[in-house]
Amino acid sequence: AAGVLIQTASSLQSKSLDVGRQSQDKITTDIDVVQVYSSDTSDGWINGSTDTINVIVRLGSGSNPVKLSDLLVKFDSSSGSQTLTGGSNATESEYDVSFIINGTNHREGYLVEGDLAEFSYLISSGTDIGESESTTIRLIAKNGAVKPIDITTPAAMVESTTYLYP
Repeated sequence: AAGVLIQTASSLQSKSLDVGRQSQDKITTDIDVVQVYSSDTSDGWINGSTDTINVIVRLGSGSNPVKLSDLLVKFDSSSGSQTLTGGSNATESEYDVSFIINGTNHREGYLVEGDLAEFSYLISSGTDIGESESTTIRLIAKNGAVKPIDITTPAAMVESTTYLYP
């Protein structure tokens, strides 16, 4: 009976440490969104399959590095939804990542302290986002940490580039 009790206690301790580690990873993963913009919006629309959304990010203060191939980008609007994974080109199903600034500890494929990166992707065909429309972008890390960005497009999109956030 004592052996079973010790084995059970050991198993519970191991499980507790696992859950604690996962919780700490989730809490210490943060991505700061610096800016969101779209190009070719002078027609008053962010048009599906032709216009891109660009999201400039950096690692949140005190955050662990984020492996970019494990990061999902989810985009929701009233006219459509899409989920994107990391890729090599900006498409309707993949986002492209380019580094604007490489931090001193830069590692290819990771967002680390000091990096400034830009995600670009095409809006899904059939999705047209007009003026004064609300959308949400969610950056979802592998460990389940979610960074939502709520955006309302300006009342007048007349410039070739429209800044959507902040």
